[in-house]
Amino acid sequence: MEGWKFWWGIAAFFLGGLATQLNGWLTYRRQRADKKADDAAAIQARSDEFELQHLVEFNQLLRSAAEALHAWEQADRKFRHLRDTNSLDADAPERRMQAHDASEAAIGAAEAQVGYILVDEIRAAAHRAVDDFYALNALIFEGGGDHGMSRLHNQTAEVHNAIGARVRAIYAGRNVL
Repeated sequence: MEGWKFWWGIAAFFLGGLATQLNGWLTYRRQRADKKADDAAAIQARSDEFELQHLVEFNQLLRSAAEALHAWEQADRKFRHLRDTNSLDADAPERRMQAHDASEAAIGAAEAQVGYILVDEIRAAAHRAVDDFYALNALIFEGGGDHGMSRLHNQTAEVHNAIGARVRAIYAGRNVL
């Protein structure tokens, strides 16, 4: 009988060790899953921060490009009016070219930011807007009649609406595109 107690003690010892090992393994798995979830949340937070920063920056650059393009259109109209009425002063061609160059630079800055837009649909709309800005810039330079400022307004409104919807989705915590 005493041998039986001896083996029972040894079995209890091994079962206790096995229970400790099992508990440690389960704790390790739970901690690993928690760490994986924390890492995923951190990556998502960095991604959202990156996306927000670039969406806001592109939005501002697009507004600046639209303002510069409008200023370029006004400068070109004024130049052409002065030229047609023989009231052209010596600095008028330079002012016109400065407005053109400022418009090109503003559009180029917006174009450089397009590649950082993560959502395909918004990036495609941004590309279309920038392409329309360049086309309108060239049309103004060539002296095109209706410069299409209303089309430009519609194109920028599409991009601004898409950006606004994405920013709201990120801030609302929904990662829905």
